[in-house]
Amino acid sequence: MKYAPIALVTVVVLSGCTSISTKNIEAFGVATADVTSKIDAVIRDYNQANVNDQLVIMAQSNQKFVKSDMDPIKKIIIRDSDKKGFSLYRANDALGKYAAALTALSNAGSYEELALAGVNLSKSLKEMNEQYKVLNNTNDNLMSDENSGKISRVITEISSYYVEYKRAKALKEVIVSANPAIQKIGKIISNELLKGVIEERLYTMKGNELAGYFDDYNAKVDSLSFSQKKKALDDIYGKYIVMESTTATVIQAEKAILSVTQAHNEFAVELENGNFDSESISNAIQNIKTVHKNFDDLEELMSSCETEIIADKEKGIICK
Repeated sequence: MKYAPIALVTVVVLSGCTSISTKNIEAFGVATADVTSKIDAVIRDYNQANVNDQLVIMAQSNQKFVKSDMDPIKKIIIRDSDKKGFSLYRANDALGKYAAALTALSNAGSYEELALAGVNLSKSLKEMNEQYKVLNNTNDNLMSDENSGKISRVITEISSYYVEYKRAKALKEVIVSANPAIQKIGKIISNELLKGVIEERLYTMKGNELAGYFDDYNAKVDSLSFSQKKKALDDIYGKYIVMESTTATVIQAEKAILSVTQAHNEFAVELENGNFDSESISNAIQNIKTVHKNFDDLEELMSSCETEIIADKEKGIICK
């Protein structure tokens, strides 16, 4: 009696009865992680601007300071005085880690990699839940007990097997069950950006800093050489462009989070119908990639625009 080689038996067990491609889920995870990193930069800028604003206020006075005067600044740095601002950063970070975990689950080539990706997925959803409570000022959980139970079961089971069609089924259950939560957390992140909390505060704080540089320049302009004045004005202009582009940056961040929630919802709908590969899924992923490219274009625009950066309804973010 002949026996199949062990390696061949292993391949049969690992590959399963049928193969379902999860390449689109991987692509969604990569694209989402990319744009959430861009949104992180916007939120970090806001958090750092809160610190800088206090330093600007101090610098604009003639008061003398000692070490203890930095205590309020320290509180801002550790986010005690701006829990929502920091929570927004953590919620977006958790969304990015959730996307990265989906990519890892799609790519995992061993039981160990599956188990690690499952743990990271679980951590990201837990973090989203905690930040949802802070941002929404509630004790209610982000996810229903039913959907939470489904995902917990899938995460527990996924490290126990490595079969392609079961992996695809597991990813389907995760995405469909997590979708209501992803829509909620995305809406909260978007609303926090849209409400102008970040946009208006950033513009004001950067304006306060700019005013201080103008005061400093005007106070000593008579004693400066041409080259010194030119250098000082170059620095001031750079800060002015950053201030003027604040609105455009926040609008782009809001578009980014919207592209992610729309794509995730498209996945959930298609996967429920058994479609892992469809034109609508491809289009949704491409939209996320386009938003990511627009972020890069905006950064280039910020450094090259010599007039004013504005949001045009037809043309998008442009240099006036």
